Amino acid sequence: MSPSVLDKAANHGVARTLAAVVGAPLVAFAVGAAVVAFSPEAGGLSFALGFHVMVPLWVALACVLPLLKNGKVAWGVCLAILLPITAALALRSAG
Repeated sequence: MSPSVLDKAANHGVARTLAAVVGAPLVAFAVGAAVVAFSPEAGGLSFALGFHVMVPLWVALACVLPLLKNGKVAWGVCLAILLPITAALALRSAG
């Protein structure tokens, strides 16, 4: 491996790690809830679809977030996904 790859893998910041440990499940659960809430299917099928979207997304984010440039970028990715989804879910529940 090249030295830059080894440096990046060994130089994990606390913010990137927290984004992977805390932010990834929050984003994945919000996306899964949005899939269930906005799915035209009823009951168990929409739940299964939301669950099967949530788990791979959680794993993908947990793998990608620690490799980003810094903690601000990692949390920015989490917030960029999380905020519109939570706003859409809040609007759906309010109206």
